[in-house]
Amino acid sequence: MTVRRRTVLLAVASAPLLVACSKTADKAAPKLKLEKVWQEPVVTPWVAVPGRVRLVGDAVVVADGTGTANARVACFNAADGAKKWVMDGTKPVSAPELGDVWVSVVGPGFLGYSSTLIQGPTVRAAGDILPVPVASAPKGAAASGVVGIDVRTGNPVWGFRAGATPSTDRTMVTAVAESVVLATVSAPFGPGWPDKTRPPTTIALDAKTGDELWRDADAIGVSGDGNSVVVVKRTAASWHMEVRDARTGKARWTGTHQSRGPYEHRGTAADHTVLKHADRKDLDLIRLSDGKPLDYGTDATPNVVASDPPLLVWDSGVAWWAKGPNGFVTQTLPKGSPTKGKHRPKGLEFTAAYGVGPYIWGDYGTTQESEDNDYLAGTVAVDRTGAPCSPNLQGVMLADVSENWLVVARKDHIELHRVTTA
Repeated sequence: MTVRRRTVLLAVASAPLLVACSKTADKAAPKLKLEKVWQEPVVTPWVAVPGRVRLVGDAVVVADGTGTANARVACFNAADGAKKWVMDGTKPVSAPELGDVWVSVVGPGFLGYSSTLIQGPTVRAAGDILPVPVASAPKGAAASGVVGIDVRTGNPVWGFRAGATPSTDRTMVTAVAESVVLATVSAPFGPGWPDKTRPPTTIALDAKTGDELWRDADAIGVSGDGNSVVVVKRTAASWHMEVRDARTGKARWTGTHQSRGPYEHRGTAADHTVLKHADRKDLDLIRLSDGKPLDYGTDATPNVVASDPPLLVWDSGVAWWAKGPNGFVTQTLPKGSPTKGKHRPKGLEFTAAYGVGPYIWGDYGTTQESEDNDYLAGTVAVDRTGAPCSPNLQGVMLADVSENWLVVARKDHIELHRVTTA
């Protein structure tokens, strides 16, 4: 699953273990223990790290930097941080059909976060294949494309050239479905809004072979899951969302809302995706397999997490802040009813990011309703009542999490923590 978040936590000190999880009959979850195993320096600003780090089994893949000269894609062993393989800007890589190419990490890493960016880069494997953007020259005008890397060995399996004509535009992997890679050719910092002089083009590639399946101008890939992808398509004055068959590009659903500026893709999990629009009011919850919009029973902004079963999760909002300890709301997909959690310290709100088994990982952040529990603000795992279940890591950005591993970003490095039952 993929979830984008822009929360920045300012606290820097580590907090002690939080209170134990609740023991309700149907939602009990054991406490978790976090053990920091290793850290690795990165040049990407910490607010830009989510989306650039991915846990692939017991390995950690990191896309760091921007452009070619200071860029690298590296794979580390989760257990000890040993480097399994690396592609960096110091030397070219020989790829099938392309010859010598340089890794090209596209995106706003030098900015941290761009308010006009439509979609950032994504790091995600399709099976054993990791799609990596490349360029034919280390700097300046170049042909750009994508190389499929065997994530286990770092060896190139296939190469695809997006365009033969040298240009300052670059190719960026924006979404990966089960067997399809979406690569968008756009300005070198990523597809932005507005930029009528440099319209983006999205190309769908077979993840196993690198063969082109379809392409579309004035379109940007957003997310993928199963055999579906989500794209935004530009019209004369706006963008609209579409769910498409990943391999054919045929639309399964076309959004009715017209976005007139950047938007947020809130998350994709287990055949469902949430798309939030620029006005911060309109929201679409879509089932990807058939493109059917679903009702989600609230005017608030939910996040979708891949907990089992998949859930919509949203904080209970201003109306609950003054009531003291309370929780967020969850709704089981596809047909559950909203359920209010019971635990949240007064003055804090919870932003869900990932679901792993019975746990929901995300950020506690202050609402400035109360300073009594400010020390709790940070990245934490909770159960479905909202009760904290893990140590609280402050001053970090949550990058990725699995049943066994947690990756977070600090100011100048990433950290890998082992997750075990306390």
